Amino acid sequence: MSKTRKKLITIPRLIILALVLMLLLMGAWIGLRSLLVKGLITGIEDMESQGYEVSHGGLSVAGFPFSLNASTDKISVRAPTSDMPDPAKNWSITTDKLDLHSATLTPLSWDIRHTGKMRIDMRGPDGERYMFDLTPASINANAAVSLSGSLKSAQFDMGTASLESLVGTPPIVSKIGDLNADIKVSDNVGHIKVQAKDLRLSPKIPGILDSVLGRKIPLVEMNVDVDNWALLEIEGAEAWMAAGGRMRTDHWAVNWGRADIIGDFNIVFKDGIPEGKIGIRIKKPKPLLAKAVEAGLVPENYLKTVNGLISLSETDAEGRKSIDLTIKEGVVKMGFIPLFEL
Repeated sequence: MSKTRKKLITIPRLIILALVLMLLLMGAWIGLRSLLVKGLITGIEDMESQGYEVSHGGLSVAGFPFSLNASTDKISVRAPTSDMPDPAKNWSITTDKLDLHSATLTPLSWDIRHTGKMRIDMRGPDGERYMFDLTPASINANAAVSLSGSLKSAQFDMGTASLESLVGTPPIVSKIGDLNADIKVSDNVGHIKVQAKDLRLSPKIPGILDSVLGRKIPLVEMNVDVDNWALLEIEGAEAWMAAGGRMRTDHWAVNWGRADIIGDFNIVFKDGIPEGKIGIRIKKPKPLLAKAVEAGLVPENYLKTVNGLISLSETDAEGRKSIDLTIKEGVVKMGFIPLFEL
């Protein structure tokens, strides 16, 4: 008598498996929602314990069970005040609407979107006040973190926006055509790419700068490697610089009026002061230098010496002259000529 072989895959078993997976997905969504809300509450409490003032219009979470779609509005963050020019103090920011999205199965990766406008109130290094609206503040970003919470990668993009000054000193930039950034972290090195297009400077920039270069900047871009990224991320810029932080690039570029420049640099911080080398490769430097001397940006007695150094430099295939700057003990020099102090 032959035995009847039981089927491994049957309709009832598939239904039961689907129900189990759905229950697990639902449980994961509920757990992630709880972690998100708890993390928000804990984060705000931690900031408030450090003297920050934080408020928002509430948090809504939808997308059950396949994704977490969180939304909040009317966010306001005000930093503690200080009589000293501390970049971590004396600023506030208010935003309109913030949306966050993550698939339930990939909770370590988040998409972030801001719509509406932002209002920023901050102080400069000499105590000057900048208060302006960023309109529209259409920002798209995403970030991925490791299980330990450290950053793995992030992207940021902001479209056309105007900076409208409300109180105090106008920001140096009055309009942005496009701004994007990309960060990837590997082997404790942060690889950063930043690009800004079609910048328009404030009409209140110094007149001599306007006369030499103008107020339109078609392009600024830079690829930078930042060593000891973990310290920078956890402890902040001051601790990172105090520990001898280093950043370097084989490419940065500025296209601004008469200035068409590309270059590289390698800079290390010692006692909070940068030291190192900056390489510049510039097209048609002599007319630009002459205009800078005419405007008073460069002392006239340097003109002959600097032109001599430029003449000795080789011209590459793109018609660029190479200029090397050094930074040591807070002084930027071209050869033996001091240009300015940091």
